[in-house]
This record gives sequence, structure tokens and C-alpha cells, in this order.
Amino acid sequence: MGRIDYAKLFRDKRLDIAIGIGYEFAGEKANFSNELGDIITVLLGNGFRKTAKSSTDIYYDTYYLRKRYFLTANKQLVDIDIYAYLTSSKKKNPSNTFASFLATKEIVIYSGHGRIGIGPDFDDEKSNKENFVVGLNTAAHANNQLKLQNSPHDKSLRIKYVKGMKSRKDNDLESITKKNLFRENLYQVWFFNACSSIDYLDEIRGKWSVKDKMQKFGLVRTETGKIKSKDNLVVFGTRQSVRSDAIPILKQILAGKSMDDIVKTMQAYEKIFSPENNSNNIYFSD
Repeated sequence: MGRIDYAKLFRDKRLDIAIGIGYEFAGEKANFSNELGDIITVLLGNGFRKTAKSSTDIYYDTYYLRKRYFLTANKQLVDIDIYAYLTSSKKKNPSNTFASFLATKEIVIYSGHGRIGIGPDFDDEKSNKENFVVGLNTAAHANNQLKLQNSPHDKSLRIKYVKGMKSRKDNDLESITKKNLFRENLYQVWFFNACSSIDYLDEIRGKWSVKDKMQKFGLVRTETGKIKSKDNLVVFGTRQSVRSDAIPILKQILAGKSMDDIVKTMQAYEKIFSPENNSNNIYFSD
């Protein structure tokens, strides 16, 4: 299981937590989930305060807190400046903002629809404008070196989403790589709290080639052209459809909990909302 290395996260005495809330979970519809509002309530309840207005407000909101942590490695108390950045459909160009989060922030959380392996989505399902494309539209996909995963979803939905996204003719993970934005020396933890987000792993990590004995075709590449290592990129996700939100993840991070703790917490939390699900293997961190 992947782990969260807080010593790496705190080495500059600052922690950036970036959160993207997918469409339908930011209070867009009456009598529906408002996870965005709930996360803001959690931040304010933990002592965060919204920062002064700036030119970035049209893209994301920023919250700040100075928090003291105990580092078990060297048995020291340290003050950490924590910045939380929130984007959703309520902001301008949320997909581009989410791309910048993945390129530059230490902890990135997405919570919302997974769109059957295509990627996070920040607007209505009938639109492809604010989708963050993961599972389509690269040369590796065209050559069948990477394939859109076969999630256990309705096939008619799958056909609809794929048809709508192919007209985009781009892949957002690959675009970040082409702009040389991923850095090997930036330690990161990515949380994809979306249905069957395990479908993003081939694109993020690449696939193991028996012939060449190496990882190939991954889209998260650094300035050297190599796939970003597991030492500096930890990925958390789901193995199936889920109903729960990302608030427990945020709370556990603020408390300095381990990845094992987060996975166990999310397993228990999901079963509250889906008691019919008896699986103990819903969440993973590779």
C-alpha cells in the first residue's frame, strides 16, 4: 500500500491541498449534494480563513491555516502553513485549474463523477468542455497500447461518453507532460474519490511491458521524459462505484493520519451509505 510521507510534505514547512469538486456535487442542483459547501464548513471549523481577494478568485478560492504538527521521525513540533484551494463548476475554467493543481500542488483531491474511466468532470454530462480527459485521445490509445478500462457500468452510458469525448481530440494528462509541468522532485499524493478511478491507473503509471521489462506508455512524465516514480507520486482511488464524499479524506490529512488510516476510514464510511456492499477492497493506494 502507498503511504503518505509527511516529512516530505512538511520539509518546506508548507502544505498545499488542492480540491476539485465534480459537477453535481457543488450545490448546482436543488435537493442534491453540496459537498463543496460541506468542505468549506469543515475548513472553517478547523480554523481556516479565506484569504484576501486576488486575481485568482475567478478560478479557485484559497483558505489558510497555520497548524502545529508533531513529526514522529525526529520527535519535533513544527508549525506548518496550510493552503487549501477549491475549484468547481462555480469557477471559471475548472478543468484547467484542476490541471494546474495536478502539476503544482502536493496533495490533490478530486471528488465527483469518474465518467467511466474518461476522467474527472466539472460540467454537465452532456458537455465535454470541462472534462479533464484521462482515458482517451493519445497516440498510445490509438495504437492500443493504452485502452479505456472496462468499468462495470452500463454499456450505453459508456458509448455515449466515449463518443462525446473523442471530439475533444486531446488528453489533459498528456498536455501537462507536453508543457513540461510535472516534476520528479515534487512529492505528491493524488486522491481520486470517484467511481472506479482505478481506471485511471494505466494512464498515470503506464503498463508493465514483459518484453522490455519496464513501465511504458504512462502519461505522467517529468522533465527527463520518465514516468514519475511511485516514490514521489502516491495514488489513492476506488475499485468500484462509490457514494461517499471526500470530507473524511480531508479530515484525516489535517489530522496527520496515515494512508492506511484513510483507506480504513473510507471503507467504513462507504458502508454507511452502501450497507449492501460487503467488500473490504473498495479503496486502494498503489
